[in-house]
Amino acid sequence: MDCWHDEIDNAVSEAELMKGASDFLRLWTPRELAPSSLGLRALRIESSDDIERVKSRLSDAPAQAATRSDFHMRELAGYFSHAATRLAEIRRSPRPSTQP
Repeated sequence: MDCWHDEIDNAVSEAELMKGASDFLRLWTPRELAPSSLGLRALRIESSDDIERVKSRLSDAPAQAATRSDFHMRELAGYFSHAATRLAEIRRSPRPSTQP
C-alpha cells in the first residue's frame, strides 16, 4: 500500500488529502469496518477534520490479540496517522499569493 502513502506525501492541499483518504476508505467494506467505529456516518471523508477524527479513534483503540482484523486496523491507523501529519504540514505551509 505504499502508493497510498506516496499520494499523501504528494498532496499539496487539504482537498487532495481528503480525496485520497476518502478513496482509501472505499477499499474497505462496511462488513470489514463499521463507519461508526471511526466516528463517521459513512466510509468517506467529508472534511479535513475527519482525518484527525479517524486518526484519533484508531490510535485510541485498545490493543487486541493479533488477528486479521487487528492487522487491518493497524494499516488504517498508519495511513491516517501519516495523513494527519501531512495535513498539519499543509496547514503550516505558507499559502501562495493570489495577487500578481
